[in-house]
Amino acid sequence: MFDRMAGGVERMAILLMNAMVERGHSVSLFTWDRADAQAYYPMHPSIEWRRLNLGDGSRRAGWSLRAARMRHFRAWACARRPDVVVAFQDGPFMFAALSLLGTRTPIVLAERNPPHRFDQLRATHSRRATFPIMRLARAITVQFESYIASYPRYLRSRMVAIPNPVFGAAHYATPGAERSRYTLLSVGRLSYEKHYAVLLRAFALVSNEFPAWQLKIVGEGEERRELESIAAQLGIEARVSMPGAARDVESEYLAADLFCLTSRWEGFPNALAEAMAHGVPAVGFRACPGVNELVQPGRNGALADGNGDPHSLAVALRTLMGDAKARARMGLEARRIADAYRPERVFDDWERLFHKVASDS
Repeated sequence: MFDRMAGGVERMAILLMNAMVERGHSVSLFTWDRADAQAYYPMHPSIEWRRLNLGDGSRRAGWSLRAARMRHFRAWACARRPDVVVAFQDGPFMFAALSLLGTRTPIVLAERNPPHRFDQLRATHSRRATFPIMRLARAITVQFESYIASYPRYLRSRMVAIPNPVFGAAHYATPGAERSRYTLLSVGRLSYEKHYAVLLRAFALVSNEFPAWQLKIVGEGEERRELESIAAQLGIEARVSMPGAARDVESEYLAADLFCLTSRWEGFPNALAEAMAHGVPAVGFRACPGVNELVQPGRNGALADGNGDPHSLAVALRTLMGDAKARARMGLEARRIADAYRPERVFDDWERLFHKVASDS
């Protein structure tokens, strides 16, 4: 589903498609959206978007609908004979792999989450059910090299680490500036994996010490009511703002003094990287994959012990909320992240992978 979706997967897929079109490649997108679906992010007009318009993509499909979708996808792919098919996430990959069995079409699985997510999921997902079918992928991309060792040995030879691109900022925040109000910012979906309840509880622990600070969580999701209830129970609702999703996220970064991401897991934490690229120091959990790859304690932010403990998070927040000089110094260092993950370098890696997969088929 791409229709008006503002998620990280949709954004990265569109960025990659746009980049490949600009490099002279022919790109098609296949989804089972309605015929009138629109992309949230700007999509190059040369991209052919095949909206299947078969069933409600927001609901779990029955077996007959799944079979119909697979037949349509197989016919569509066989007619176009793509050099490479890219499937984002393991669910769409399984759909593509089963649909194209016997066609010898090379498929790249673009995994967007670390394998550590299985330790946190409440659903019945399992490594044993997911990993074996990944054998059908010609190549598997993950976002950090460190993730590869957590996969079975039989998959590692076809795995490659390609991070997300981080775009440099035209303007920068001033996290060490003197002001009457300070903002602790987080950006992300109000959902289970982002674990915003622990951020509310940690902020409640330090709020009395820092009366000039407010917490702002930019995003929308299914846990809004629960989070609003928690803020009220903690007595901090007047200090917490949850304005919903924002198209102009840059202005939020520029107005922030400190960024915090409390995710249970991340593949590549885009919002965290973007905040840092705008010069905002960051706080997260040491045991959160993705976050611990980007945040370097003492240089561009702080890491709280464990993953999910509001008390350890409060300690890390207190360290930076109370030290304007440290925030200013770490903000300058945080900007360097844009150099480490320059878009042209990332898209070079993708293009090389596509050439290799196509030539090996």
